[in-house]
Parts: sequence; C-alpha cells; structure tokens
Amino acid sequence: MPTPKDVPDDLWLEIVQLIPARPSRQRGGRPPADDRTLFKGMLFILRTGAAWRDMPAQFGPWQTVYDRFAEWQRAGVFEQIWARCLHFYEQKHGIKWQWQSGDGTYVRSPLGGKRQRPQSDRSR
Repeated sequence: MPTPKDVPDDLWLEIVQLIPARPSRQRGGRPPADDRTLFKGMLFILRTGAAWRDMPAQFGPWQTVYDRFAEWQRAGVFEQIWARCLHFYEQKHGIKWQWQSGDGTYVRSPLGGKRQRPQSDRSR
C-alpha cells in the first residue's frame, strides 16, 4: 500500500480537534497560517527527511511550519494525533493487535556528552 501524501478529510476533522486554539488577534497582526497546510509541511519533513529550510514554499515559510511544530510538540498534540490515527486506521482497515513489532536504530552521539554511569575498566 503506498504512503498517502495527503491527510484524508475525515481524518483531518479528527486531528483539527486536537490543535490548540490560536491566541486572539484583536489588536491586529497577520492572520494565522492554515493549520492543515502547516501540518502537510510537517508530514513532508517527516516523510522526506529534508531539512526545515529545504521545505517547498507550498507549505508556507519554513519558520512558520517549524514554530507551529514546536508549539504542538510542547502541547502534546502529536501523541494525541498518533492515538487518533491508530483508532482511525482500526476503524477503516482493522489492526491485528495479537502481533506487533517495533523497529529502531541505535546511533552513537558524535559529540558524546557526560556519562551518567561509571566508566568500566577497559584494561582487563
């Protein structure tokens, strides 16, 4: 099954409920950017692995997309979206919960950092 490049309308209606309300603009200023367009930009970055600065202009300024991403991340929106997407997929296609697997990658940190554990004696 190919990876969809757009969020279906019925799924978007579920996701939009999780997005924090924008602050009031009674004193003026620019109108807020469209959340759905910004979300598509976030998905583009996740799907392609591109740098934020390399985001196509169709998603808006990369800084705006990144700022909204950071805001939603702080608000825990993505965890809620993940749960809704699982529920959405379960309703549409079903999930075989009896067997699941996970995949991951372990990569050394090139800059290291202070270790929180004692160093082992390597001379043995």
